[in-house]
Amino acid sequence: MPAESAMPASEFSRSFGERADSYQRMRPTYPPAAVDFVLHGRSPGRVLDVGAGTGKLTRLLLDRAEQVVAVEPDPQMRRVLSSAVPDAEVLAGSAERLPLPDASVDAIFAGQAFHWFARPATDHELARVLRPGGVVGLIWNMPDQSVPWLPELAQAVRQPEATESDDYQDLDTALFTPAEQDWTSWTYPLPGLAGLRELVHTWSWVITRPAAEQQAIDERLRILATRHAELQGETIGFPYRTMTVRQYLR
Repeated sequence: MPAESAMPASEFSRSFGERADSYQRMRPTYPPAAVDFVLHGRSPGRVLDVGAGTGKLTRLLLDRAEQVVAVEPDPQMRRVLSSAVPDAEVLAGSAERLPLPDASVDAIFAGQAFHWFARPATDHELARVLRPGGVVGLIWNMPDQSVPWLPELAQAVRQPEATESDDYQDLDTALFTPAEQDWTSWTYPLPGLAGLRELVHTWSWVITRPAAEQQAIDERLRILATRHAELQGETIGFPYRTMTVRQYLR
């Protein structure tokens, strides 16, 4: 069963809009294998991307469905989303209040967003708009902490110990089948240390820091790069492990 409450809307969840253009440039896409795991060989007619941001996941859905709807609450993120993914239908709304009719989509995705949604209201709203037998896919890109410089990076930016997926709990199993998980390891290329810095400045716990602390983070990144040869080239490979969860509507 889901928790009776989840991380409420906060300065963290509302922080991304001011960095929407950087988010679009620097945030990673998602591995196609994650989307394929959710769809499991299906060719859905209509797919929904909830908390779509600037459309990083939305793009991957265009080739896999007849129609893609992207719902995003932040107007600055929607501005970039509409420009970046013009073939998707972009709507203002939230996971707790979707601007869609009952039983109107075959699959629902959330990339790097589900931990912000209020529970259990979201569970019931997703079930409302899904068609019978529809699927929900929840996806998170997470830094691969087995790579030695990644834990040092987390310390340098004062990343909270809990990751985004730590806030995840399965959708209500009275409404959905038990969760199935899949993991994909992959590497995202960044344009050198400047690219790594810009990526870091799209993370909520960095965006919300005072300017002086953000400057201190930049200095710690510079020092970190002097200790690791893989951070000194024109391209930095950022290693991710992507967690994907799927559950079907009962």
